[in-house]
Amino acid sequence: MNIQLTAKTFTSTAALLADHAAVRRRLFAPTKVRKATEPQEQEPSATVRRHHPREKLRFQDAHVAAYRRWQMIAANGPCTAHILKRCEEERYSYEVVTGPCRKRDVAHFRQMLMWEIKTLVKPSISLPELGRLFGGRDHTTALHGVRAHQARVENGEA
Repeated sequence: MNIQLTAKTFTSTAALLADHAAVRRRLFAPTKVRKATEPQEQEPSATVRRHHPREKLRFQDAHVAAYRRWQMIAANGPCTAHILKRCEEERYSYEVVTGPCRKRDVAHFRQMLMWEIKTLVKPSISLPELGRLFGGRDHTTALHGVRAHQARVENGEA
């Protein structure tokens, strides 16, 4: 790749300032608004598949979610791996379990995972760290989740 740069030479300060002003006008000029043309009506052919406008974004969102999941596994190791494995076994979405959903079945499943991590996977985990595993929840939420599931285990409900 050959890139040749040529330097401008100026004979006076006025010429330099005039060139500077011209460049600024060109670079910082307001963008021209194009007039909207009326769309031409065309019948879609049978071979052309119309995509939903957000379909590309869904793919990008899924890709970003997968990358963030991989980052979490790398950062938190066995705890996040356990959450992902249990979500797959019980057919819950990882995003739903770590998200803001407050449905009873999801909340009970989340509490069960908190209890499993705190008692079986990594007993030394702190409650703030446990809360962060589940979408940035507070340590009191993690404590309530562990205690609530423990009570269900002791009553034979879980």
